[in-house]
Amino acid sequence: MKNRNYKFKALFSFLLIICLLSSTFLINADASYTDNNNPAAAGSTVSSRFAELIFGKRKSAEKNEEIYLCPGGDAFGVKICGGTVTVSRVIDALSDGELRENDVIKSIDGKEISTVDDVKELLRASAGGAMRFEILRDGKRISVSVKPKLCAEEYHLGVILKDGATGIGTVTYYDPESGRFGGLGHGICAKDGKEIIKMTEGQVTGVILSGASRGEANTPGELRGVLTDKILGKLDANTECGVFGTLDCSIESTTSKPIAVAKKNTVTEGEATILTTVKSGKRASYSIEISDIDYSSKGTKSFKIHVTDDALIAITGGIVRGMSGSPIIQDGKLVGAVTHVMVADPTEGYGIFIENMLNAAENTVPKAA
Repeated sequence: MKNRNYKFKALFSFLLIICLLSSTFLINADASYTDNNNPAAAGSTVSSRFAELIFGKRKSAEKNEEIYLCPGGDAFGVKICGGTVTVSRVIDALSDGELRENDVIKSIDGKEISTVDDVKELLRASAGGAMRFEILRDGKRISVSVKPKLCAEEYHLGVILKDGATGIGTVTYYDPESGRFGGLGHGICAKDGKEIIKMTEGQVTGVILSGASRGEANTPGELRGVLTDKILGKLDANTECGVFGTLDCSIESTTSKPIAVAKKNTVTEGEATILTTVKSGKRASYSIEISDIDYSSKGTKSFKIHVTDDALIAITGGIVRGMSGSPIIQDGKLVGAVTHVMVADPTEGYGIFIENMLNAAENTVPKAA
């Protein structure tokens, strides 16, 4: 009896070993099989699931997929409200002379000012009493006392105020899947050029270009045009690395074919092109050269650009205001955008990595309710 039990146990052990060896062979064989058409082949999923059962779900590796966006190059109008209130004109008959044109009103009687309505509300509550204004004038912060004057049963400061800003820029990219776009490559700043306007809302409008004033040494040029009443979309962010929002109406950028986006470490010194609109309202491609690349840059001056295209130099002298945001293409990829012009030489300027713009845009996408 004991001998029979011993033989049974031996036979059972032998069969168990055979099963284990067979399972090991099958798993290893499946794992070594590669299906080029199906990366998640049977063997790999077996081993993966086995590991998940024991160790829990593993973190997926970061994907190295290319991003595709439609390059811009189209001029657009921008209107942003809020953030800063500026004196646009002084009415001599009503003014006491304390406020001047281009003064930026920061606060009144200690209360921060961001819209024209803020000023009107405090003006009504003043009952004609003197008001203490903190203003920014020629880059310096000063304090002045202003006494409103009564006219037609209302108190007035004797100035015309405006909040926000208007201007012309260039679209850098458009995402056909989300409708999101980015432009300018830098923020819209207050009059002193140092402080980015904290906008409450913004609009993208059409623009009719009438030409360009040619840039000269120490005299930057600019695109000339008028903003139309046609609303093309909305802005929801004004950041150091550009303005971002959503386009509702089609412009040429929305119909262009997407191209790959380049990572900053793949940008090289040498030839490239920019897409911009400076003539007859039609965008065109112009040759430039990239140099002095700062791969550690996270801001708006990532590399230098030099305009080498005779046609563009003949029209604008090089880079002019309004061209900010013009996409830069190198080796068929979107690498960045034009941001600044060198005052001493309009054929030279700076560009921003597209990666920097997309990083800024990622933090500005409105969250769904």
